[in-house]
Amino acid sequence: VLLMGAFNLKLKFEHYFLIGLAALIIAAIYFSWTSPLTRAIRNGERINGLIIGTDWVDHARHSDTLIFVSYDPRLRFLDVISIPRDTHFSPPGYNFRRINEVYAYHYRTRKNDRLACRETCAAVELLFQEKVAIPYFVRVDYAAFKKFIDLIGGVDMEIDEPMNYDDNFGNLHIHFEPGRYRLTGQRALEYVRYRGPAGDIGRVFRQQRFLKAMLQRWKNPWLLFRIPRILKVIAGEIDTNLTFWDMFSGMLELKDLQTKNIRFAQLPGVPKSRYWEVDRENSAGLLDKIIPSSGTVVSAGPRVRIEVWNASGKNGLAEEVSWLLRRNNYDVIEWGTFSVRQKKTLIKDLTGDLRSAQKISDIISCGEVVTRYDAKRLIDLSIILGEDCRIGNAEGAQKKKR
Repeated sequence: VLLMGAFNLKLKFEHYFLIGLAALIIAAIYFSWTSPLTRAIRNGERINGLIIGTDWVDHARHSDTLIFVSYDPRLRFLDVISIPRDTHFSPPGYNFRRINEVYAYHYRTRKNDRLACRETCAAVELLFQEKVAIPYFVRVDYAAFKKFIDLIGGVDMEIDEPMNYDDNFGNLHIHFEPGRYRLTGQRALEYVRYRGPAGDIGRVFRQQRFLKAMLQRWKNPWLLFRIPRILKVIAGEIDTNLTFWDMFSGMLELKDLQTKNIRFAQLPGVPKSRYWEVDRENSAGLLDKIIPSSGTVVSAGPRVRIEVWNASGKNGLAEEVSWLLRRNNYDVIEWGTFSVRQKKTLIKDLTGDLRSAQKISDIISCGEVVTRYDAKRLIDLSIILGEDCRIGNAEGAQKKKR
């Protein structure tokens, strides 16, 4: 009798839970019907926004992270452009030198968070040569970031190299040894804040890797039922011009996003003195690839030109991979040994042609794809082979296909 009672109670709970979930989805559809963002998703129109990560140093707020995102709902394709915090930006009439000073200045002088976010969006539009409009923003501080990561159960990351940093004044201590981790809120924050020898550019790359892993985690089915709680908890911790139902619809949309449909890029430029100096020609070319193409890719030509570098420490690996790619009709014009060893294989796409990079990743059974657009390129793809490259496995896979 007790077992039957417990069983009936469970059935009632599941029944009411499903009714509640259905009511929530119906409410989301109803309340978001007039939302410009949800209407854009429904009509397949590209949506642009800016993620602003802020810190709190010396009793002042600064934009520590700037990430431009552009989503094509028709193709379910997401473009992500990271903007280095030291990017040189000095508009007339202001004393700015870096893009990360924009938010801090407007927040300090106007004491208005939303206005500071809007001014930051306007600054990025200028930086992008007014090729895109950025109507939406989400500002996230450290506390909100940590809470969100904890609510989704952490993010799985593989760390390739030792990460050690101590700042007693700022009370920041980061220590990781190579290995696989489930990063909870505090540890995840330490990972994305770490700069290391490569400075801000290395940090940007790690943030992109983390974002990709976080989106992969978001595909977990059980998180669907936690969306209302997640939104309720973080609503008071973030600032955005998106409504609750906008965020709810966006989270549902991202659950179906495939990682192969994410194009990561960094604002093209070169380090110069204390700044990241924007390459205007390559920046314009990158944005032209993104906005008109609506997620489609640009052909690199009938013969993709490739360079292959061995950073694995295994003798002859670059030559073996080069011949493997040539047998697959790729034009490998140079191979050799890389200057330093690395654990992970990296495939740099210099054209915007994700399909070529992803096909090569399939052929060699490894490789993280990133976009580094270069209009003046002499090659189309640059492959840096890490210790994870098992060329025997790759060749075996190719023979099976034949």
